[in-house]
Amino acid sequence: MIVLVSPYHMTTREPAAMASLAIAEHVVTALPTPAGAASREAVTQAAERVTQYADLMLMWEWARPLFDTGVCGTSLAGEDPLDELLAVTREIDQNDSYAGLRPFMRSVLEDAGDAMLRAVCRDVIRTGPDPAISVPVTAGLDRFAHRHDLIAARSADRSQAQRYESRLARPILRCALPVILQGSAERVIEFRQRLADELEMLRQTIETGDETGARAVTDALAAGVERERAELTRVEDVDDPRVIIGLVSLTMSEQPVDAVLTASSLAAASVLGGEEPAMPSIQSASLRVMQIAPIGGRSPRR
Repeated sequence: MIVLVSPYHMTTREPAAMASLAIAEHVVTALPTPAGAASREAVTQAAERVTQYADLMLMWEWARPLFDTGVCGTSLAGEDPLDELLAVTREIDQNDSYAGLRPFMRSVLEDAGDAMLRAVCRDVIRTGPDPAISVPVTAGLDRFAHRHDLIAARSADRSQAQRYESRLARPILRCALPVILQGSAERVIEFRQRLADELEMLRQTIETGDETGARAVTDALAAGVERERAELTRVEDVDDPRVIIGLVSLTMSEQPVDAVLTASSLAAASVLGGEEPAMPSIQSASLRVMQIAPIGGRSPRR
């Protein structure tokens, strides 16, 4: 069970990222990289040129143990999750199905270079206020997930675009489970080690879409978490982040690969036209999506 996590979620450490890092066999995310950055020297030079790139890498320093131990990575089968970004940008410009998005798009993503790197890093740091960046990035990640048969993680966003997206989805499985919502990367790794057997059963349940068996599996995980709670929440250093374990809801569904483009285009057309546009018919449902939402309140502040 390999899950693709948005760099926006990794930066904010919101439940979609924390839950995925806890339960997935492996997590793939996307770190914007400079064009032609094949060496450490090239990356260092890019960080000196593009301060937003250096800032983003600093914000991700918390996750270094997860990368070092192989829990998380920024590529798969030699491909970068952001390889689709330019293609998505061109399709928005050329495909009339996404014409509603064009007034919000900018040319900054048309060429791979420092301008693109600066724009993407800035938007990830600011957690996606610019749809000209966040929509193509998310759509590109979804295409990557589909091509490699990954599960795309989603947050419980309440935006109009995500409401449209949910109407294009076919639910498969729903369950609730406890995970570390706040804590160090080392404690997430320990969570995975202490609950390895329960997590393996959970992964199999999610992969097969076995909603009937989900209750027994999540009950076993909850019992395991209670068994290990004292160790998982222990305080070793007062400067470490306090470990918070909480319940999240997990909804697995299937949806069209380009649902995010369709949904965002519908939301944009609604804003510009003042009327809710008609929903298109669903032609295919081949992207697996895992939506994560905290239960019982907002996620912890970082």
